Amino acid sequence: MSRTGSIRVDGRIVELVSHRLVRVELANGHQLMGHTTRVTNAVLAGAKLGEIVVLEMSTFDLSKGRVVEIKKHSDN
Repeated sequence: MSRTGSIRVDGRIVELVSHRLVRVELANGHQLMGHTTRVTNAVLAGAKLGEIVVLEMSTFDLSKGRVVEIKKHSDN
């Protein structure tokens, strides 16, 4: 996906399908598949259910997106 025409959204991991594929639920309840590329494969290494991830989605296909980072949350 190019930078133009993509949307960045936060979502919560609800299912770990494989080491490169997860099911993510957005704040509005929409669920989609999140994947990594070979280059960004380490992003999902050690990912757990319930973690918040940042997805980059195409404006043409809202059923899948690329996981670009895992949000770090503070445990206060």
